[in-house]
Amino acid sequence: MTLTILPVQTEADKRAFYKFAFRVYRDDPHWVPHLWPGKKAYLDKKAAFFSYGEGEFWLAKEGKEIVGTIGTGINHSRNRDMNWKAGLFGFFEVLPARYDAAKAMWDFACDWCRQRGLTELQGPYSFSGEDDHGFLIQGFDTLPSIMMGHTPKYYSEFAERYGFEKLLDTQAYRYDLSRIDFDVNKGPEIVHKIAARCRERHSGAAIRIPKMKDWEAEVVKLHTVYNTSLAVLPEFSPTELTEFKAQADSLKEIIDPELVFIAEVDGKAVGFALGLPNITEALKYAKGLQHPWDYVRFALAQKKIESASFKIMAMDPLYWGYGLDALMILEMGKAIIRKGYTWVDASLTGEFNPQTNKLATRLGAYVYRSYREYRLKL
Repeated sequence: MTLTILPVQTEADKRAFYKFAFRVYRDDPHWVPHLWPGKKAYLDKKAAFFSYGEGEFWLAKEGKEIVGTIGTGINHSRNRDMNWKAGLFGFFEVLPARYDAAKAMWDFACDWCRQRGLTELQGPYSFSGEDDHGFLIQGFDTLPSIMMGHTPKYYSEFAERYGFEKLLDTQAYRYDLSRIDFDVNKGPEIVHKIAARCRERHSGAAIRIPKMKDWEAEVVKLHTVYNTSLAVLPEFSPTELTEFKAQADSLKEIIDPELVFIAEVDGKAVGFALGLPNITEALKYAKGLQHPWDYVRFALAQKKIESASFKIMAMDPLYWGYGLDALMILEMGKAIIRKGYTWVDASLTGEFNPQTNKLATRLGAYVYRSYREYRLKL
């Protein structure tokens, strides 16, 4: 039977595109469905990405049966910043043993890119750099934490068989609080020494939690810090303010201000640390929040969350060495322990991020999930 790649056009197509993943992962106990409202925003082209990029969505069909899904896109902002002519693929799902369907979808994505004058295909990204970037290559027997994806082992195998090459690996770290008997004072001595030195030498330095009533202003400040802090990394392009705001707004309802810390020097924001309740533990039971009763299940499951997720430590390079990161880590640790969490996820960090990887190792954390992003020259 002929395999065809068809555009997602109708509301029924959008629902089928979303629901297909439930078929792929029906026997995987570690998969957590994406939230329908968020994916619907992409399918309706109302997500922040479409203010600086473009994209389309496709169904791979064999007769009437869906055997795969894919999105093709262009991040114009990143291409401009990196001087690339790259297309993206994302929203990629395919049935086991159907390399033929994966190949057909990638063939289609390559042609889509060539028709637009692009010279390489990168992915998976769905589509923002903060959404589902990379195929899982380690940690298949673990549950993803908040803002992390989950894919079968055969996805990366299919990609490498097709000819994709590694672009970047990212890691998620895990830290078990039992290592320090749930007492920050028993944490690594070096962290306490650095924090003490910071207090002695930098009288203008301070750590505070965000002012939720000034949400918009706080987000703008942190956007500047975020881009400045990561600008030293290879393959980094600044995140658009619209995207950063959209990400922040999507988290606003679940943010616990007591797990977010802003570092200031003489009143200027120069760094921040973002921690979140790891609501993926609860979302596992929410079926993607497709129906009203799913919200009830989610609310009940939230009461049993055992972990927190340390999403990012951002610091303006001009203030590296001050010790503000140590101060924020100690405050984060105190808050996480006070709230009764038993372990911490720290994700995601790129392999070329020496500061974060060094810090995680010093704290005694270990890698428990890894992802790989790919590129293919056209």
